[in-house]
Amino acid sequence: MAKGTGTNHGRKQLKPRQVALVKNLMDGMTLTEAARRAGYSKRWPGQAGDQALQNLKLKMPDLLERLGLADVALIEKHLKPQLNAQMVKFFQHEGKVTDKRIVPDNDARLKALDMSFKLRGAYAPTDQKLAEPTGVQVILVDIPRPGGRELTAAANPQLPSPETRS
Repeated sequence: MAKGTGTNHGRKQLKPRQVALVKNLMDGMTLTEAARRAGYSKRWPGQAGDQALQNLKLKMPDLLERLGLADVALIEKHLKPQLNAQMVKFFQHEGKVTDKRIVPDNDARLKALDMSFKLRGAYAPTDQKLAEPTGVQVILVDIPRPGGRELTAAANPQLPSPETRS
């Protein structure tokens, strides 16, 4: 059968190894073990699994669109209606409903706005490891100087002797 013909009508399909890789990752395996069990390269399974994940990321927008979960569809079908959400408030007196009013459902609207901000990455990271500023790590290495000349504490009194350095 020629490529692009058949039941998929030119749409990208996941290969059995890709499906197995994703299932293995969802079961909590490491990328290397998941790729090995899915049948990727025995010699370099971690690298093969990483390349397979990169290919999946490229296919993902097509898969989501085919399932009706593309960004535009999600926004139009689910997010926009929530921004106009309403609720009915009932009022009672002595156990009997005396009135009802339709009011904005601010809780649903707030959740919809929160979700849209999260999707756009508008919030600062909450993970402490991501939020912490990274610094520069300085590593001192005591390497002999060329020509046998070494700095000693006697030659330079500002430097500690090699025995007292930590």
